[in-house]
Amino acid sequence: MLLRKKKSKSEVLAERASEIWESASQSVADAAGSVAGTVGPRLDDARVAAAPVLADAQERAVVATELSRRKAKKAKKRAAALAAVAATAAAAKAEEHAHDDEQPKKKKKTHRLRKLVLVAAIGGAIAFAVKKLTSAPSGGSYTPPPPPPEPVRPTGPATVPASPAAAQPPEGQDADALAGADVDPRDDQRPGSDKI
Repeated sequence: MLLRKKKSKSEVLAERASEIWESASQSVADAAGSVAGTVGPRLDDARVAAAPVLADAQERAVVATELSRRKAKKAKKRAAALAAVAATAAAAKAEEHAHDDEQPKKKKKTHRLRKLVLVAAIGGAIAFAVKKLTSAPSGGSYTPPPPPPEPVRPTGPATVPASPAAAQPPEGQDADALAGADVDPRDDQRPGSDKI
């Protein structure tokens, strides 16, 4: 007994593909034959039914073509007439401007300074009216309040305290400084002061 050589995968696939191809080509040939048998007579019937419609469409196309040619001729004549009218109007306008070039043109005055003064006057009037309308009503002329009076400091000799145990003010300070002795001197500083 002879040993058979095992087929490779590619050989097996090639055989199956050829079998599938043969069966598919056979089924397509059968389907084409059956379609030709059923479609052929219907196609002939459609040709017969479409023949009068096609002839009518061809006649309408001929009529439409002739009508469009006539309209094109009319439009061409009308466009030529309008072009002639436009050309004569343009020639008349050109001749009119040709005579204008012969005469010297006067330079139109701009009056820039006059316009500037007028605009400034109007702007000033508007600013004055706005200021008067937006300002608070006043009861007459304004008089500022009088300045605060200067503090009175005694210029005479200091008074002797009633008892020797009483606190004596240090030199260079007067009795007013003692009255505010319980107040912290840092509280008197202004926010803009350089002292910390």
